[in-house]
Amino acid sequence: MGSPVHIVLMGVSGSGKGPLAEELQRRTGYTAATAADLQPEEVRDKIAQGGFLTPEDRLPWAWAIRDWMDAATTKGESTVVVSLGLGRRARDIFREAEGFVFFVHVHGTEDVIRERVLRRTGEEPDPEVLRAQYAELERLRADEYGVRLDATQPPEVLADAALVSLEVTRRGAADADN
Repeated sequence: MGSPVHIVLMGVSGSGKGPLAEELQRRTGYTAATAADLQPEEVRDKIAQGGFLTPEDRLPWAWAIRDWMDAATTKGESTVVVSLGLGRRARDIFREAEGFVFFVHVHGTEDVIRERVLRRTGEEPDPEVLRAQYAELERLRADEYGVRLDATQPPEVLADAALVSLEVTRRGAADADN
């Protein structure tokens, strides 16, 4: 139970991953980063050219996040990271990191996300980008440690649920290993 923990937050843009990451970092003291903090130059260049990134375009980003988690593990640190890794392939890469990798999928319907973004920014989200993200999104599978949470809940409630789910999952994983 003493190995570092990596909480990877996933969900479409506007789902509330950022505020949840702040709340989790505040409560746990884990080292935190956003996907933007860890964005490789090749991905940044592709974004600057415009257009939606494909899952293939984002693979270097997934490797950078995994490497950041590994570096934290080497220092004995646990982490919280906000990720746009919506697909299984990216999550498989994240799970290669040393330590216990736990996913928190902050989920909301398109209507909920649209309303959240409108309330936060005063502008409608790009419907094409939102649809593409939902099309790419793959739900967590039974062999992945994680939890799916309701994006309509405040960050404090989501953090409570995430931390309880993490603890229960870690205990179950430890029992399965014994």
